[in-house]
Amino acid sequence: MAIDRPALVPNPVTDDDEDLLPLPNLNIPQGVTSLGRTLVIKGELTAEENLIIEGTVEGNISVPEHAVAVGRTARVSADIMANTVTILGEASGRFTASEKIELRQTARVVGGIVATKIEMIEGAIFEGSIDPSKTETAVAVGKHRFKEGRPPVSTQSTDHSTTDE
Repeated sequence: MAIDRPALVPNPVTDDDEDLLPLPNLNIPQGVTSLGRTLVIKGELTAEENLIIEGTVEGNISVPEHAVAVGRTARVSADIMANTVTILGEASGRFTASEKIELRQTARVVGGIVATKIEMIEGAIFEGSIDPSKTETAVAVGKHRFKEGRPPVSTQSTDHSTTDE
């Protein structure tokens, strides 16, 4: 028995298409992805653009040629590899930056930092280790793994320091 289906009606493209789907102006510059407060991600997150996190992320974040900002409302439990990392919220894991890591006054961070430049504003809370001597190697490995589509590998010991396997 055949089922009669209505024919597809094509949607005409007009000059008034902007009026059909009004979108709010979010004032986010091109080349920036913003993950909102209610978003929860578990797993691997990779990007080839700047990333602003306001929600919850657990896993690995790899943005080797761009910046990652962990916003005030964010809760991040992840290893982050980026050009620059700026933290204003709660974060735990291993943070590797080829350029700089910034801990702003509202940051609450536990874990390991691998970067040659670190800026910590008065009021930020940090518990962990800082190792600028491994920056070049960690960045090279992270970029290589990003190109292959593999997450960075690290293990966290009980004293919150991290090591590469």
